[in-house]
Amino acid sequence: MISASDAISSAAFRLLGESQAIQVVRERICKLASSAAPVAIYGESGSGKELAARDIHEHSPRASQPFIAVNCGAIPENLMEAEFFGYRRGAFTGANEERQGFFHVAHRGTLFLDEVAELPLAMQVKLLRAIQERRVRKLGAQREDVIDVRILSATHQNLASLVERGSFRQDLYFRLQVIALSLPPLRARREDIPLLCDAILRRHLPLVRKPVISAAAMDRLVAYDFPGNVRELENVLERALAFSVGTVIGPDDLYFESPIRRGVIDDASRGHSISNEARPASTDSLRTSLPVSLPVHLAGIERELIQRALVQSRFNRTRAASLLGISLRQLRYRMQRLTIHDAD
Repeated sequence: MISASDAISSAAFRLLGESQAIQVVRERICKLASSAAPVAIYGESGSGKELAARDIHEHSPRASQPFIAVNCGAIPENLMEAEFFGYRRGAFTGANEERQGFFHVAHRGTLFLDEVAELPLAMQVKLLRAIQERRVRKLGAQREDVIDVRILSATHQNLASLVERGSFRQDLYFRLQVIALSLPPLRARREDIPLLCDAILRRHLPLVRKPVISAAAMDRLVAYDFPGNVRELENVLERALAFSVGTVIGPDDLYFESPIRRGVIDDASRGHSISNEARPASTDSLRTSLPVSLPVHLAGIERELIQRALVQSRFNRTRAASLLGISLRQLRYRMQRLTIHDAD
């Protein structure tokens, strides 16, 4: 029989990293994968909740069966019942053919409910009954169908607090939270950032074209808190690939959505207080590092990024807007506001 440690060392995981924090998560995944009990996955946005769900599925006896991921916050409320349970032909206007719901498609496999906290109360009642009874009825059908699915759910919100406020049903909360799995934020496993960077660059570019991240750039990446976690890291690297010249990504190629706080560690995720070294020496020293005018400083940064995007795209505005992650209309507005011309 293969032990949990053997499984961790030999099996491929979608959750990448070699830190102690991620190793603990993998070990827990290996232990709970063999169960059929529902698992509630908690973690900040971008921390890899769907990857953890897929790892659970792929290490379980259901691995050869479907894995169906559903973003509960992306389905219009009036379509939820039809999407989850399916419908018969003629059940409502526009139902021209029979359709399987998520439960039917995931039969014998795993149904992953992402952002489950976004479900309206009326749908929570119907979902609870389907999970408890293991039966669903298509809209317009006369009989119920037996379904066999393992339920995994995820949210970045605190479900217990939502239950207290009355926006999430207590009975559904307990039904989903038979087993809880918490994912660490990226700032709690900074040592994994170089490995994650390598994986992201390999995914976006062929190996022969994969650029090198300079030591100074890597220092900036490791020092940054990444409130958006691995998803934000990927965005930062994608922008760096667009703006970098040559085969080396330098510190000037990195653009962060929020300021870097060097050495700051989130005490809620790490259990430590901020060290004295991470604190500014004094108010005066902090003041000397700030720009004289924040609007002027930000406008300068915005101007530089737009000009670099224009050069990178050979002054193709549509391509430049895409590189910057904004619409063509937004780019035109910013160029007009900052008086930027293609020939600048």
